[in-house]
Amino acid sequence: MALANVISSFPDTNIRVLQEVSTDPVSDNSFFVVETEQTEALERELSADHTVEESQRVSSYEDWPVYSIRFTPETLLLGSVVTEQNGFALDAYQYEGGWIERWQLPDRESLQSVWEYANDQSFDFDIHKMYQISESNGQDDTTITDKQRTALIYAYNNGYFEKPRGTTLEEIADALDISTTAASGRIYRGMKNLIESSMKEISS
Repeated sequence: MALANVISSFPDTNIRVLQEVSTDPVSDNSFFVVETEQTEALERELSADHTVEESQRVSSYEDWPVYSIRFTPETLLLGSVVTEQNGFALDAYQYEGGWIERWQLPDRESLQSVWEYANDQSFDFDIHKMYQISESNGQDDTTITDKQRTALIYAYNNGYFEKPRGTTLEEIADALDISTTAASGRIYRGMKNLIESSMKEISS
């Protein structure tokens, strides 16, 4: 898995792919935003990560460092298979020790091809949500998952968003029987998706 060692060493750090339109279609480099101020420790982990062939800090985005990374040939990446099926990635970010990716694919057969490749490579791959663009008049719906909804409802009902807070992140994690990292991720991503969905409704 891409950045396996880095994710293991920085479990509480948000790592996401920076989407960009390249003028160099044959480039093997990907760009990642890493929300950490521990850049020296991060760069040591990047150098030691067995999936990273080369890495370089190239810029900043939203005040966080951006790294250009080229992976080793042995690294399992689903993005290239998605591209082969005439699909493309909409979003990708580190979550609970792995990755969540959003893709747009032309049909169910192309998704089946990606699924079969993942199984052949013994890649742990789950589908969380699937929808057709035609169902939303050509727009990309932004919805929250059941786990995100549960975490948000519990946090809201127990005063997590009040000042002073009526509960802590640790208490939410204990109540849901998950790690604090998972609780933080579900609340953060759930709120992000709700805001994006509300903005789309306003603009339309």
